[in-house]
Amino acid sequence: MLLGILIILAVGFVLGELSGRLGLPKLIGMLFGGVLIGPHVLDILTEPIYNVSDEIRLFVLLVILFKAGLGLDKEKLMAQGTVALRLGFIPCILETFVVAAATRWLLGWGWLYSFLLGWIICAASPAVIVPMMLKLKSEGWGAKKGIPDLVLAGGTLSDAVAVTMFGITTAWIIGNGQNTLLQLGNIPVKIIMGLALGYAAGRLVLFVIEKVKLRGEVIPELIISLGMGILLLVGEGYLPYSDYLAIMVMGFVILELDTVLARRLRGEVDKVWQVGEIFLFVLIGAVVDIGVVSSTGFIGIAIIGIGLIVGRTLGIWVSTWRSMLNIKERLFMIIGQSPKATVQAAIGGIPLSLGIMHGEYILAIAVLSIIITAPLGAFGTAYFTPKFLNKGEVDPTKVTVKEDYRFLVAVDGSPVSSKALKEAARIARQVDAELVIVNIFNKVDKKLSSERIERELLIVRDLDHEFLMYEGDCADLIIETAISYDVDYLYMGKTGGSSGEDTLLGKVSKEVVERSPIPVILVEDDTDD
Repeated sequence: MLLGILIILAVGFVLGELSGRLGLPKLIGMLFGGVLIGPHVLDILTEPIYNVSDEIRLFVLLVILFKAGLGLDKEKLMAQGTVALRLGFIPCILETFVVAAATRWLLGWGWLYSFLLGWIICAASPAVIVPMMLKLKSEGWGAKKGIPDLVLAGGTLSDAVAVTMFGITTAWIIGNGQNTLLQLGNIPVKIIMGLALGYAAGRLVLFVIEKVKLRGEVIPELIISLGMGILLLVGEGYLPYSDYLAIMVMGFVILELDTVLARRLRGEVDKVWQVGEIFLFVLIGAVVDIGVVSSTGFIGIAIIGIGLIVGRTLGIWVSTWRSMLNIKERLFMIIGQSPKATVQAAIGGIPLSLGIMHGEYILAIAVLSIIITAPLGAFGTAYFTPKFLNKGEVDPTKVTVKEDYRFLVAVDGSPVSSKALKEAARIARQVDAELVIVNIFNKVDKKLSSERIERELLIVRDLDHEFLMYEGDCADLIIETAISYDVDYLYMGKTGGSSGEDTLLGKVSKEVVERSPIPVILVEDDTDD
C-alpha cells in the first residue's frame, strides 16, 4: 500500500508538472501517468491500491465538490434565471438521444442498449470540470456573468439525471421494466432530496461547530465538514438523493450562512485538494484499458464525437437561448462541459459485470470518452478562455486567491528599524511573504557592520529574504528599490528629526510616505518619547 501511494504521488506529480511546463493542464499528465503505471501498460501499482481505489476517488471527489459549493455565487446564478436548471437537463438528454441514434445506426444495437450507452456517455465530469472552473473563478474569467458557476451547477445536476436514467435503463434491460414510471419519478425526487439534505447538512455542520465550541479551530472545522460529506456519500445508498448535489449544496449553505468559516475551510480544502487531485486523475487513468479501447476503433470515436458536436452543442445552445450570454460565452460553455471521466469510470463497467449484451463495448467506449474528452476539454478550456471570456474582478469572498507577497524593510541598525524588521517578519510568516531588506547609507551615516547584519538577519532566518546595501540618497533609493522589486508593502521605523512633524515621523520616513506609490507601514519604538 505504501509503495503504491509513493508511485502514484511520484508519477502524478512529475508528469503533472511536466505537462504544466509544456503549457498543458496538469491533469493531462496525471491521466497519462495513470495509464502508464496501470494494469494494462507497466502494471506497477500494488493490489491493495486497486482494492481501495474506488473509495479514494470518491473521497477526493467529495473534497472538490465541497470546494465548489464553498465558491458558488448565488447572485450570479440568480441573475441568469433558469439557465443553470436548463443546463442540468437539456444538454445531457439531447446528447443521450444523439449518442443512442448514432450507436443504433453505426453498430446496429437495439434501442435500449444504445440508450444505456448514451446515459453513460452524456455525464459531465465533476473531477475535471470543478477544478478548471474554480481556477477560472480565482483568475476572474467570466466573473461578471458567473459563467464558471453556471458550468458547475449545470454539470452537477446533469450527473444526477444521467446516473438515475442509467439505473432505470439497466433495470429495464434485466427485466424490471414494470417499475420504469416509478423510477422516472426518482429524478425530481433525487434532486429535491439532494437540495434538502445538502441544506440540512450545512446547517448541522454550523450547529455542531458552535455547540462543541470549535469555532476558529480550523482542523476540527475541516474534519466535521468532511465527515458530514462522507455521511452524505454513504447515505445515498439508503435514500433516493443525489449525493454529488447534496455535497455541493452543503458547501454553498455554509458559504451563505457563515462566510468567515467558508473562507477558512476553502483554504484548508485547497491543501487537501493539492494531494487529492494527483490520486484522482492517476487512478482514473489507471482504469483505462488500451487494448479494449482500440477494439472500438473509429466507430467509438465517431459516436462520442457526434454526441458532443451535435447533441451537447444543441443542448447548451437551447439552454442558453435568450440568456445574458453572448455567442463566444455560449461556445465556451460547450467546451467547458465537454470533459468526461468520473461518472464514466464509476458506472462504465456495470453493464459488463451484470452480463448485459455489448457490455465489453460499452466499457470500451466509456473509457475512450475519458481518453478523448478529458484532455481535450481541459486543453480547450485553457486555450479558449482568454479568447471567449472577459476577465473581471475576482471576488475573494467566493474563492481562495493565491497571492505572493513581498515586503521591503529599510534598516539602519537603530532599535526602531530592528523593530520594523521584526514586525515585517511576523506578518511575512503568516502570509509566507518574501522580504527585501535594505540598508542605505551616506557620508554621514555609516553602513552596517557584517556582525550587525548577521544579528539583524537572525530575525528572518526562516524566511525567504534578500539583503541589499546602497550608498546615496536614502528616500530616493528606498522608493526606487521598492518599485523595482515590485513589493506590496514598505516597512520603516519612525526615526530622526528635530522638531514638530519631523520628530514624529523622521525626515526620511516622512519623505518616503509622501512620495511612495507603495503603501508604507511605519513602526514606532515604544521607548520613544
